[in-house]
Amino acid sequence: MSAILAAIGIYMFSVVTGPLAYVATVIFALGVCYFWPVMIGAVAQRVPLSGALGMSIVGGVGMFSTAIFQPFIGSWIDSARAENVALGLKGGALELAAGQDTLVKMIAFPGILVVLFIIFFFWQKNVKTASATAH
Repeated sequence: MSAILAAIGIYMFSVVTGPLAYVATVIFALGVCYFWPVMIGAVAQRVPLSGALGMSIVGGVGMFSTAIFQPFIGSWIDSARAENVALGLKGGALELAAGQDTLVKMIAFPGILVVLFIIFFFWQKNVKTASATAH
């Protein structure tokens, strides 16, 4: 659910302006605020022997992944800005259009997580079912 809410929030940021941006902010924030506790909780529940090290690794991978994608996002902003300059946009309208174009591409990040979390859910459901039938 957190990835779905984050994707909806990012999409809303890419299409709304004005006061609706606050609604997009709340939806995005609700999605993002649950990523860390759910991921850390999943590690604690599914791999309890990893302890603090396992939880730290998951947290570190999350932070590292944000750093890895910053150059890509920056190039998307630059490309969107160039495309919108070619369309004749200037000033605030240019920055808004470039930002919104970039946000459309950024929906892929939580979209990928939605797919991965669905796979993880069914994989873990099967693992739980298999262990329950073995007993």
